Amino acid sequence: MNKKNTRDIQLSVELDASPEDVFRAVTDGTEIAKWLAPEARVTAPEGGKKGSIWISWGEGMSVEHEIEIFDAPKRIRHPSGKNGETKAPLYADWSIEAREGGKATLRLVHSGFSAGADWDNEYEAHARGWKLMLQNLRHYFARHAHEPASHIPFMSKVESPRGSIWKTLLDKLGFSAAPKVGDHFRLTTPNGDVLTGVVDLVKETRDLALVVREYDDALVRFNLEGKADAPSTFVYAYVIAYGAERERAGTLLEAAKSAMSN
Repeated sequence: MNKKNTRDIQLSVELDASPEDVFRAVTDGTEIAKWLAPEARVTAPEGGKKGSIWISWGEGMSVEHEIEIFDAPKRIRHPSGKNGETKAPLYADWSIEAREGGKATLRLVHSGFSAGADWDNEYEAHARGWKLMLQNLRHYFARHAHEPASHIPFMSKVESPRGSIWKTLLDKLGFSAAPKVGDHFRLTTPNGDVLTGVVDLVKETRDLALVVREYDDALVRFNLEGKADAPSTFVYAYVIAYGAERERAGTLLEAAKSAMSN
């Protein structure tokens, strides 16, 4: 038997939403911007014409692909990136199953990653990103279903090692030990405001996800990319605020940025 030379990311999440609402969450640009990326557009297939999906995480970080399968409210499949080794397309395949009590399970298979150890970082970065985004989606349906949202990103190359930025972040948030899901944080902003809430996802020195109580359970996310011993780190952070609090999303982002500076 030939050894498979690619590997897949397979994730699932149970959502407090109908299959129809979940399908809209992955196929409607306005809905996608509430959990996945700040900007998105989707054109559904019509007649004999293929649909398309465009997603942007910020300047220079946009992608557009044709939709290969669009079966409402059960499944959508489209290319999502390229294999780092062969440059062949990767595919994101979303499927939705109805559950009892008006819930639904969303499954993602992101397929085609190279299996070699040289590509572990690429594979792991995508897997971490999807886990965080699915947590965003779970939170949206649990706390802010159908509410409008403001999704604002911040990105920067910081001339500091990843571990140093992580330590600063934890210190500013009041953690004396490695944080765990469910732990409480407390951040005093430069203007003296105090923000509190809980950790809802964490990957040591990589990802920290917070729910902010003072902003009606808005989301603040930090992602640190780069080798542990590298002198600089790429930081991607963002906030998602819902309902009336979306008017203050910019203020919340400035508070989040302050947590990364000495």
